[in-house]
Amino acid sequence: MTASKLQTVLVKDILEIFKNDLFKDSSGEYVTLNVFEQYLPIRKDEEEPDPVPYVIIRIEEGSVKGWTEAQEVKVMLILGCFDDDINNQGYKTILGMIQKIEHRYFKDPMLANQFVFLNDEQNGFEWAMQDEESFPYYFGAISIKFKTAAVRKEDKYA
Repeated sequence: MTASKLQTVLVKDILEIFKNDLFKDSSGEYVTLNVFEQYLPIRKDEEEPDPVPYVIIRIEEGSVKGWTEAQEVKVMLILGCFDDDINNQGYKTILGMIQKIEHRYFKDPMLANQFVFLNDEQNGFEWAMQDEESFPYYFGAISIKFKTAAVRKEDKYA
């Protein structure tokens, strides 16, 4: 399925965007970003490490209009980080992550030579921050759409 392939490619792309960045985890260590498809992994016991910092790449919905139009897939990126500094500034880490992702797709809307980031009057780069305080955890989200390859109707006589 094309949406599944988009999700897999997005995982690689997000890892590439943040390959040189380190984020604080819940044990106080600086680590690379975790990227997950659709959901956080299920923790088997309380001793397993917290998954932060992370980006979850969640396929939200898709649509195809007409025989020759490409499929459009809406993707939600859910961002989570940990910052136990008492100045309560971890939201700035989330804003920085959002900005890096935004810059990547505005600079080059093509993804893996097969998906195109949609940025027009109907579609854009939408983001939000969490409403409730959850110190020392901080969260944000990005909603974006990609256009995928179109399936063409077969012509029996061609």
